Amino acid sequence: MNLTIITIVLRSDEKIAWKGFLASAPLFANEAIASWDDGPDPPDVLCYSASGKAIGVELTKWVEHSQVTTGAGRALLEDSYLTIIASEKEIRPSDIEHVVLHDKSLRIKQADKAEFRSQLYAFLAAENAKPSPVFHPQLEITPNFWKTVRSWHTPQGAPVDDFSAYPILGKYLEKIWIHPRMNHSLYPNGVEWIVFDLPGGAYTTEWMMQAVVDRIGDKEIKYENVDFRALHALQEFDLVCYYCDEAMLHNTPIHGIEYGFPELAGQVKQIIRDSESVFDRIFLFHPHETPYAIQVY
Repeated sequence: MNLTIITIVLRSDEKIAWKGFLASAPLFANEAIASWDDGPDPPDVLCYSASGKAIGVELTKWVEHSQVTTGAGRALLEDSYLTIIASEKEIRPSDIEHVVLHDKSLRIKQADKAEFRSQLYAFLAAENAKPSPVFHPQLEITPNFWKTVRSWHTPQGAPVDDFSAYPILGKYLEKIWIHPRMNHSLYPNGVEWIVFDLPGGAYTTEWMMQAVVDRIGDKEIKYENVDFRALHALQEFDLVCYYCDEAMLHNTPIHGIEYGFPELAGQVKQIIRDSESVFDRIFLFHPHETPYAIQVY
């Protein structure tokens, strides 16, 4: 009985990761790689060393999937707002530098889109038309005083959340943070000046360290009952866990105080060092770090 091996073409992100890894660790198998091609998946890559050794390399993304799912969904929601608003096509009010929206995590209904955009620019024009706050000893600060002046006219700007005259804005927005135009503008014409806050908040480097361990563990479980060395006449079967674009965009950073890629790799190495592995070698590859590739098993 003849065994037919079907070669699966690498995805573009996998090919970029593999080429980057090989360039950064050309002697990962303790000798130079003479040739390589797409593998039968698994492994993703089939290599031959200078001595003729057949080496299979499996690739897996270093990513925390739950954060990607949340982050990607959030990005789609924000993009839907920014497409409707299209602030890059509008001239900014004379005294407003830029605006940050704080939404209620609701997608704008088709029937509300035009009115949402109209009310947003009307709201900003009305805020821009208000006078700057001026204080003197005889001035009485009434409860409605801050609604009649530019309460946001401070170096750091300020939030405005009185949408009583703008019901569609109140339906979708918690508040609007307005930043005043100061000495000179940082936003040239033709760029978005109504935006959302960049993602942020407290995080722990433990999350991305655990993501590595989880992704390695997923591959171990997936292949524990298949002998790929025998199946494809391999002398070696390795794993490369690579940092991907999704992680860069949506996952928490790997850096902390006196903690970076080498420290994270050291932790992973300690965790998996005593475990039985289906792989001969396991590497972490981060294209934006130095060193780029670190062997953890």
